[in-house]
Amino acid sequence: MRAWLWLLCPALVFAAGGVRPTRYELDLRIVPKLATFAGTVRIDLSIQQHTESLQLNARDLTVRAAHLEAGGSRTPLQFSAAGEETIGARLPTAIGPGTARLEIEYSAPLSAKDNVGAFRRNVNGDWYVFTTFTAIEARRAFPCFDDPAFKTPWKITLHIERRQVAASNTPMVSEMDEPDGMKRVEFTPTQPLPSELVAFAIGPFDVVDAGVAGQRRVPVRILVPHGLSKATAAARDATAAILARLEEYTGMPYPWEKLDHLALVEGAYGATENPGLITYQQQILLADAERDTADRRRAMRETMTHELAHQWFGNLVTQASWTDVWLSESFATWMELKMSAGDTAAAARRSNIMSLDGSDKSRPVRREMHSRAEMQDVYSPFVYNKGASVLAMIEDWLGPAAFQRGVRRYLREHAFGNATVDDLAQALRAETGRDVGPMLHGILDRAGVPVVTARTDCARVILQSSQAPLPVCLHWDGGRKCVVTGTGSTEVKLDGQGCPAWVSMNASGMGYYRSRVAVKNLDAILKSGYWQLTAPERLALVDDMGAMVTNGQIPIKAAVPLLTIVARDLEPAIVLAALRIATGLALVVPADQRQDYVQWLGLTFGVRPPSFFP
Repeated sequence: MRAWLWLLCPALVFAAGGVRPTRYELDLRIVPKLATFAGTVRIDLSIQQHTESLQLNARDLTVRAAHLEAGGSRTPLQFSAAGEETIGARLPTAIGPGTARLEIEYSAPLSAKDNVGAFRRNVNGDWYVFTTFTAIEARRAFPCFDDPAFKTPWKITLHIERRQVAASNTPMVSEMDEPDGMKRVEFTPTQPLPSELVAFAIGPFDVVDAGVAGQRRVPVRILVPHGLSKATAAARDATAAILARLEEYTGMPYPWEKLDHLALVEGAYGATENPGLITYQQQILLADAERDTADRRRAMRETMTHELAHQWFGNLVTQASWTDVWLSESFATWMELKMSAGDTAAAARRSNIMSLDGSDKSRPVRREMHSRAEMQDVYSPFVYNKGASVLAMIEDWLGPAAFQRGVRRYLREHAFGNATVDDLAQALRAETGRDVGPMLHGILDRAGVPVVTARTDCARVILQSSQAPLPVCLHWDGGRKCVVTGTGSTEVKLDGQGCPAWVSMNASGMGYYRSRVAVKNLDAILKSGYWQLTAPERLALVDDMGAMVTNGQIPIKAAVPLLTIVARDLEPAIVLAALRIATGLALVVPADQRQDYVQWLGLTFGVRPPSFFP
């Protein structure tokens, strides 16, 4: 546990030890057909106070030799295991404050079975090496400070067989033959990166030129196992348009020197956003032109948009700790939906995650991580989809232009550094004058879906929220208005004359909350306002109706005619949501009404009742 406190709560240890990396040099000799590789890592250190020992992350590594250069002397060190995840060494003489350079020679496994760390695969007799270092797997390939808080430049040199191709985060700067059929490949230093985003690949790849993209016209390539270059047509064509839209939104050019898309033979994730060397599962990136489909190309573009969005959200600006990994994944998911899928798809994602968030599987979006076991859930669907839904809600409340200004400020102020939820809130407040911090913490730091209860009295709506502050936006036949709920009742006066014919409690359908209204209000919307709502608004309405049916607020007799109206919707996601409610009624329909229920279900939705229905 002590090692893990050091690993995942670095402030606890570095407040005492005061040691931070400021630069890495990696020098690795890798032959893909061999089960181990050798490496030397040199780490420049900033030592901010008197220090008697050093501790780094390392897993399954064998240290051959280590030296520390400080104060003009070079001292050998003896590193030993300080836990399953760390190695440590006591210094012969205390050092600091000041600077030092640590050099460690080591060897590491090159697994043919694992798909994290540095690993290898055989394809048609050829061996390839790939890396997946996120979240905490860089320590399998080199000793390091394996935490996102530590962003530094990296200088990578690879010694490989002459017939192999090597790629890393940055462009190659030199290639030189060495004895025994080897060559030395050196790459330009990176911008500051955390260890999880370092990447390299080695093998007899086919390298496909995909032109240039972005304002700085960076070179784009597709790297694939030998013989698969013909399957790259769709991937070649997709990058430029996606990158242009991301640059326009962020107001910043693509931050890195090159852009490679690499097809993995096998990987731990569908795709990983390493700067300059994005990796994808082969079936996501590649397809024979004769067998390709529109659905696969659409899914590929959505994945590409997500990974390219990470180049700003996660790579350029990295979360300060794993607690705020949502700043990476939620933003990338939100951008993916905004630019590739559209509002209805975003509303459907919101619908699905709210259902999960209301179950016993719920967990907060922001959660501290203290062990490798807990890190298994670091990329929870809540981090992706609830966080993205909350961003969509905040954008809808602030207004798209104001939200965009805040996001641009956030990226500028923390470029090539780290950030927290409070840094995002500060940037949004500076651009909009509104404090979103309490809202973000209130929703992201706790599990579950907020509930907003509404009572209408002509042009007056009284709101009560289970969580405050919360932005709630109303839509009625005469307009739209947003308010922020307080801890008690919040009164909203609707503009216009007379009583509105209907009032929807989730304008735009982006609010991350359940609305509870009287049946007569719901009936009024469905009968006179339903088709004036946008598709996301209609889906939010159906979701709320389902929740009210489940908790018994809407009786079955009232739910049936309402669902009959919804069943005529032309949006498949909305009809499916209504169908889930309709089939769920089988659990509660009285025995004397079952025959009528079966008939209604068939006529309305064209389906039979669930198999459990007697």
